[in-house]
Amino acid sequence: MTRQGRVSGLAVALCAMAALLSAQSAAAATAEIHGKVTDHLGDPIAGITVCAHGLTMFVGSECDWQTDSQGEYSIAGLQPASYRVGFHNEGNTSLNYVPQWYSGKAHPEEADPVELGSGESREINAQLQTGGQFKGTIADLHTDLPIEGVEVCANSVDFRQDEEFGYCGRSNAAGEFAVKNLGTGHYRLEFRTEGHVNYVEEQLPQAPGSIALTAGGEIEIEAHLVPGIEIDGTVTEAGTGTPIAPFESSVCALDSATEARVKCAPVESAGQYAIPGLPPGTYAVAFSLDWVEEGLDLHPDGYVRRYWNEVPSFGEATLLSGSPGAVLDEIDAALSKGEEVFPSCEVPSACPSSDPGGSPSTGGGLATTTTTTTQPDPPKRQSRCKNGKKLRHGKCVKVKKKHPRKRK
Repeated sequence: MTRQGRVSGLAVALCAMAALLSAQSAAAATAEIHGKVTDHLGDPIAGITVCAHGLTMFVGSECDWQTDSQGEYSIAGLQPASYRVGFHNEGNTSLNYVPQWYSGKAHPEEADPVELGSGESREINAQLQTGGQFKGTIADLHTDLPIEGVEVCANSVDFRQDEEFGYCGRSNAAGEFAVKNLGTGHYRLEFRTEGHVNYVEEQLPQAPGSIALTAGGEIEIEAHLVPGIEIDGTVTEAGTGTPIAPFESSVCALDSATEARVKCAPVESAGQYAIPGLPPGTYAVAFSLDWVEEGLDLHPDGYVRRYWNEVPSFGEATLLSGSPGAVLDEIDAALSKGEEVFPSCEVPSACPSSDPGGSPSTGGGLATTTTTTTQPDPPKRQSRCKNGKKLRHGKCVKVKKKHPRKRK
């Protein structure tokens, strides 16, 4: 081997060793938390999600999505920083425990911060309280037949932060539902319909009313919903007839007098959409209706909006109406790719009557502007996390797939 070859080989070895030492140093610099989750009797709870939320914008969230059969969890690879640690049930219908924040706090703003130093390992345990629940049945107001597929959500009317957890349930074939994991507080139930569940959405009780619930308690509810109007159809690309890809665009039913959104639905598989549960009335249908604020297209989808039946403006739209239980189908559209041109505000009654700047107008005194599609993707696209991560509170966080060996 030549001297140059020996030097080259030595350099490669030194680089490899430096990389290894750097990796080991980085691993040693990270911190971890571990611990055990039990119920009020001290028995372990399997299936609880534990998350460490960084308290600065530069530190994200990391979670162990399931405590093991001994109630144990571990979250490694944390940056040395300050964290807010939360314990909650992530969709396990067999569990009913009130979410909790370290140490023993009900709300995130009350949580004790956990300061982690470089290489530090902290034991953080939690003892969870049995949750309260709403349960009952949902039926047709006129026939008293059970309604399947209604999503029921318990919304706290007390002060809440973004990191607090909301819980929902869905009615089965017998119309039965349950919403669990609720703490002591005041709630308003929301009955949501989607897909082809054609009933008008409802709140119980109507605002400003609320229902008081105690952790560990149970309240029975009988709800009766009114049949609605359903609008459905297919959305394709103009020229090719290719169905719009799922969640690339949305369709909205608009109030025929004010142009305000009444209800929207995403375009799903094969370009199909369904907007069920509209109150009896008259509607215009808008396709690819982007969210606009202060003249800016916040979530451009790349398609130019259209109104039914294949017209470019709200004033030209063919209106639709129906009686309770009606299904208005084949309300289709063919969309073209392009930059959006839209009114500076979407509800005409909220727009200025004239444009002092002399900008072009679409009629009715509504100023228009053209916006290139440089804004963030719609929320549906942002929720597609990569590398095995999972979306939680708007952040993509790691999913821990297995537990370490039991500590002795």
